[in-house]
Amino acid sequence: MKRYAKYLIGLAVIAVVAVLVMVNRNSVQEDIDRASARQLSVVLDGVEQIYEYSEEDPAYVEFDAQMRKKNGDVYDNHYAGMPLSTILESMGAAIQEDSAVTVTCADQYEIQLTGAEILAEGNVYLVTKENGEPLPEESGSFMLVITQDEFSTRWAKNVVKVSFGA
Repeated sequence: MKRYAKYLIGLAVIAVVAVLVMVNRNSVQEDIDRASARQLSVVLDGVEQIYEYSEEDPAYVEFDAQMRKKNGDVYDNHYAGMPLSTILESMGAAIQEDSAVTVTCADQYEIQLTGAEILAEGNVYLVTKENGEPLPEESGSFMLVITQDEFSTRWAKNVVKVSFGA
């Protein structure tokens, strides 16, 4: 009897895991599809909106930034994108220094930012080009660049959602 119980428990665990994988796979695929259409999910105080990212927007800028790795390697790159503050404010966010912002990537990796970081001039961008070229497919449509991040540890590829809370 004990052997059958172990098998039944094992099958039940496998079934639950399979269902969770299917549910998450569908939601991740929706995020990826939206990002490839240059649409960004922006959640303001619990309400989701879709931001239509346009390189024609006057706020779209080019800038240089250094990607610094912990091992000492430094990469000078030229980026093109929009300040995250501009995107959030255009969606109706009233950013304060103590605001909380979460940036989510397609693989559900999350980066926490403060309003002070976002409001800092020339600091937080969502970019679509690196060194004059569109981001490679494996980087997704949007990449988070934080120019004042000491080791570029919070830079992130495949950004699909930005959540803002006052």
